[in-house]
Amino acid sequence: MSNHLNKCVSLALCMTCCLIPAAHATESVPSDSLVAKSGIPASELERARAEGFDMSRMQGSPGLHIVSLDKSPFVGAMAGQIKQEIAEHSANGVVAAPASEVLDMRNARRLAKGHVDRFTMFDKAYASVADIRPHLRYEPISVSGTILDGLPLVEATAAGGLKDGRWSGLSRSWDVAGLGFVQLSESEYRESGGSITMVKEWVNAEVNGHAATIKTSRDDEGVTRVALGWVTDSTVFRLDLQPVDGDALKGNQEALLAMARALGS
Repeated sequence: MSNHLNKCVSLALCMTCCLIPAAHATESVPSDSLVAKSGIPASELERARAEGFDMSRMQGSPGLHIVSLDKSPFVGAMAGQIKQEIAEHSANGVVAAPASEVLDMRNARRLAKGHVDRFTMFDKAYASVADIRPHLRYEPISVSGTILDGLPLVEATAAGGLKDGRWSGLSRSWDVAGLGFVQLSESEYRESGGSITMVKEWVNAEVNGHAATIKTSRDDEGVTRVALGWVTDSTVFRLDLQPVDGDALKGNQEALLAMARALGS
């Protein structure tokens, strides 16, 4: 696939697996028109569709779009998998997932090998928000008043898109005693006019009035990850938790929701 299409598909898969549904801003048009407007070869569009992602269904207007699964970019087996996960999570509070989808957050690489030389900033860890702030084009959300307040950062890294030498996003992580490893990721999209799509059936929570999705995944060895995603009028947020107690399904989700609702207060 081209880098353009690969990025679109990666963002779309993030909607499914990570529940932070950010879609590339492309008009919802027939494939032949999409080829002309985006420059993506028709063969790559067809390949993406075969893999479960129909780019002609992507929303073109900026901002958040909450659409039903049958109107989302997900089609075929991918749509079927999402439907199954929604039902499984609703019934059991947890989705059985392959080990590749429930990574050890403490050790997972932040960037695929081969991109490091080009985007060294993206792979560079900082000890404080103050150190990384000059490299961001927006003010990160405050964690003051949350259980993260006063805890030492494990690290902070730039994320999102790069423009004029500054990044649109930030990822921060902490070890929280008694709870687990927490990662807060955010990416400002308003300035770029980004289009964000959420699957309506996956909306199962709210964060300060914003529609949210919370999902607990567990692999065969019991490794657990809780993911919470929500979108404001300017920023996409995600909180991930690798809990100390993977069996405390309700407690872990409630802790993550309380943390999210206290951000920026």
